Amino acid sequence: MNTEPPTGDDLQRMLVSMKQNVLEHAEERHPKPKRHRSRIVIATIALLALGTAGGAVALAVVPQVQQAAPAPSPTTEPSVPASTPASAPVVDTPAPKPSASSAAAPSRYPTDCRALYSDADRERLFGRTPLTQSPAHPDGTTVPAPSTMPYAGGTWTASEWLDCVWADPRADVSGIHVTIGSASAAALSGREDGLRAAGADCAPGDGGTVCSRRFRADPSPEDGTETSWWDGDGRWITISQVNAPTSGLLSATIAGLSSDRVGPGSWVVSGAGVGPITIGSAYQDVVAAVGPVVPQANGSCPNPNVGIFDSGDLHLVVQQADGKVIGVEASGLTTAAGMGRGNSLDQLRAAYPDLTRTPGYGDDSSPSFAYWSVRDGDRSVTFEMDDAGTSVIGVWVGVDPRPPYEYCG
Repeated sequence: MNTEPPTGDDLQRMLVSMKQNVLEHAEERHPKPKRHRSRIVIATIALLALGTAGGAVALAVVPQVQQAAPAPSPTTEPSVPASTPASAPVVDTPAPKPSASSAAAPSRYPTDCRALYSDADRERLFGRTPLTQSPAHPDGTTVPAPSTMPYAGGTWTASEWLDCVWADPRADVSGIHVTIGSASAAALSGREDGLRAAGADCAPGDGGTVCSRRFRADPSPEDGTETSWWDGDGRWITISQVNAPTSGLLSATIAGLSSDRVGPGSWVVSGAGVGPITIGSAYQDVVAAVGPVVPQANGSCPNPNVGIFDSGDLHLVVQQADGKVIGVEASGLTTAAGMGRGNSLDQLRAAYPDLTRTPGYGDDSSPSFAYWSVRDGDRSVTFEMDDAGTSVIGVWVGVDPRPPYEYCG
């Protein structure tokens, strides 16, 4: 089975095409009204100013993590497409199976999908493709309880730490899906048997065992690749890819399991602000705290009272007055209830029964670019909708519940 990803000119053409598609989709999500169009222009200028450099990301790790008791009832995860490792050769030699005592409980685990990868790797592998992470805000103190979940060989029981999907919300099956977790040696041994029975090729590689297979990505006629990896410590990774070839994704993910990067994955949007960006705090303190994690990228924005911070699919716009933060808009982060970019209006209403429509700058009878707000402490958290009024494109918190009409005008 040929598992090698595209190389040379073929790879460059594929990556350039993917990034152009994502930027074009971003243009479509922010059409004509001035404030939304200007924001996309700002973000695009900022991206060009940054070149190919990705934003700083990080991995939150917690020592001496305790293993939770088994869940009383099994849960399942949806089946997903997957990826082929560029690093590990796939041959038919059977891989040695771990002994029952070889899988130790992990002493740390990631809580941030972005933080699994270095700046350069995240930009190279995913560009500006939107990320959906589940759970949105892991507590980082206790490994999730094992649950029963499906895979190509049937079902198996394991703890799932993070589920990371890089895909355009409007895509059918195209994208990259990375899932990481831990399992017992017996569960991993049984999983290998099931993968082999499902047609996967398994071999030693990347400090553990690597199994690779191809599959048909229903309901599309597209073929996808799935790569499963695990090591003697019980850590496992599953990568699915459809129409998204990469080079070195598996090795980069493995490296991220032990990284000590610190990133924005734990930042929560609330009435107080966004993560370390609190309303009323000194703007220069915000720049000092946020800049090393999400680089500032004002580009050609002439407004000295606006700070734009950009890192791949994560965008922050901070507004200040007299040196104090008066508002912040976030795209790519969520509230404590997990609400943010990509959520529907129905999901907002289910999460916040007190959600109300906030007057905008145009026809408030139209759903286009509507503002929906919920009170959180002394302020409102406002969700900005897309042109159809059905999907969130950003979240605003500020002295005024309504975000500015323009930031750089």
